[in-house]
Amino acid sequence: MATLTTTAPATEAPAPRVVPKINPANAITASRFLTLPPFVWAVQNGYHQWATLFVLICGLLDKVDGLAAKVFDCRSTFGELFDAITDGICYGFCLAVLAYYGWAPVFPCVSVIVLGVANTGMRTLYGMRLGRAANYKSFAMEHIVGYTAFLLGFATANFEVDFYYWLYVPLMLGVMIHDTKRMLIDPVPGALA
Repeated sequence: MATLTTTAPATEAPAPRVVPKINPANAITASRFLTLPPFVWAVQNGYHQWATLFVLICGLLDKVDGLAAKVFDCRSTFGELFDAITDGICYGFCLAVLAYYGWAPVFPCVSVIVLGVANTGMRTLYGMRLGRAANYKSFAMEHIVGYTAFLLGFATANFEVDFYYWLYVPLMLGVMIHDTKRMLIDPVPGALA
């Protein structure tokens, strides 16, 4: 006796949602670059409070862009990468300016910038291992970026600058060693073959 089997019609997966690169969240992220020229002006003229204000505005915009991405439903891989790159450029630039004008010790500033560039390179290699563009989310590195913002505030407020800057370098180095293992050695979940 033959049995009749029926199969359900195959349904196609919905096309992935395309988020335009020009959206409110990315506009807010890009606006962070507008805080850099007045920051340089403030440091150049010795206005500690103004310099602190521009660092705070840059950090606040970093938080607001994530909120805008949720509210306007415009989260994307590009937006995450753009936000991470903007963090590195803004905070690295501010550290370089502070070191140049003598508001912060040069060696720790250069060390933080070099470690940040190395982290960017490792994130790129991680994306290559993954087989697609990705923003490596590291809980520890997110806190390191936040602490970098505190360092900028300590320098602009002229508060225990040497102590915090010299303490930061070994802290960041430890996080980088941990993240290097996770990004470059550990198996990558969901990697394309």
